[in-house]
Amino acid sequence: MRPSVGIVVVIAVMGGLVSSAAGVAGQAAQATQSPPATSAPGTAPVKPKPAPAARPAPKPHAPGDVEVEPIACWWKTDRNAVNIGERFTVTLTCSVVETSAVKVVPDLNQLEPTTVALQPFEVVKGVRHQDIRTPPLRYIQYEYTTRLIGDVFFGKDVDIPGVKITYHIQSAIGGGSQGRDQTYALPALAMRVNSLVPKKAADIRDNTTDTFAEIESRRLRSSAELVASAIAFGFALVLVGLAFVRVVGRYRVRTPSAARPLPLGAVLRGCQKSATAIGKDVARDGWTSELAGRALAVFRIASAVALGRPVAQEIVDRHVAPGDGQLAVRKGRFRPKRALISTSTTSGTIARTLEDTNGRRPSPRTELLLNELQESLNTFRAARYGRNGQLDTAALDAAFEHGTDALKKLRVANLWPVRTAGALARTAADVGGMVWSR
Repeated sequence: MRPSVGIVVVIAVMGGLVSSAAGVAGQAAQATQSPPATSAPGTAPVKPKPAPAARPAPKPHAPGDVEVEPIACWWKTDRNAVNIGERFTVTLTCSVVETSAVKVVPDLNQLEPTTVALQPFEVVKGVRHQDIRTPPLRYIQYEYTTRLIGDVFFGKDVDIPGVKITYHIQSAIGGGSQGRDQTYALPALAMRVNSLVPKKAADIRDNTTDTFAEIESRRLRSSAELVASAIAFGFALVLVGLAFVRVVGRYRVRTPSAARPLPLGAVLRGCQKSATAIGKDVARDGWTSELAGRALAVFRIASAVALGRPVAQEIVDRHVAPGDGQLAVRKGRFRPKRALISTSTTSGTIARTLEDTNGRRPSPRTELLLNELQESLNTFRAARYGRNGQLDTAALDAAFEHGTDALKKLRVANLWPVRTAGALARTAADVGGMVWSR
């Protein structure tokens, strides 16, 4: 029990000493504080000094604003190591801020090839390329051709010395103002003499020699080549136009528009119009020998087209009347003419063609059309050239109806989509027959 009591006493004593020391330290601190200033009797009271005003908080940046350095420069060389006396290119590129509100104006006189100091390197010549403006920056570039002469630099790293560039900032805000001169320090660049990579190099520099001059020269070259290609294309268009005029001129001289025959589509269209006119005349006046002759000419021409036989066409003026067995079809719009169409196809021609096919019979659809036209030709031939002079109206009406239906079907079959599809079908059938024959 005694050791425990001793430990408690020691702890109590130490706690009292610590609390006493803390109280003394607090009293000393209060004593060292200067008492509040009081005015002496008979004097004016002293006014307390006002507390310093708090600094205004910085304005936040507007949305989209980006902080950029007013000026930034960097070196670039066309090689990493050089030999003594060997010429190499050193390129200095700077970007400065240039906007409508703020403009950085560097002192470029100290960067001119005649004034720039790159000791121990000697500047042989230099050139300043055209500036490139890419808002909000303007890029400035100098290209120096330098060399190093001396027998103490072999196997050493020699620094291209840093350059100090003086600049000031011009502001257009508030009527325009110019800031004080400031200095930008471009760090040195290490070059290895007769080695591959300098000791101080932190990375491997690109050995490209492309500068603003190469970019400008390529741009000029591309513009010149574009202009030359446009001129050549214009000449080509002129030559094509002349060739087209020559071809059209020869075509017109060789086959004038008045002498060109009507295509099959126009011939069948004229036949259908004539058949419609004949039907109206028959409905008004009845069948006559003249109307039977006109219908016979229409169906003869349709039969020739169905058989693939040529039809005779004669281009005449509008006032020329068609003869017996001829069909007049209008030709042209601005200077209309007449095409007198005729053929010698008869019902006997159709019969001989169907019998003598040389192993190649027409399609079932064409054969049906030829049979209908053959019956119509027989009926109208008998009515036109018969000796008794009596006309069988019912037979003529039936023959005219069958012939007109066959003419409509023939016209549809000669349209180019149907004609092309039929040709492809026949070709496929021939190929299939050849394959099966093998």
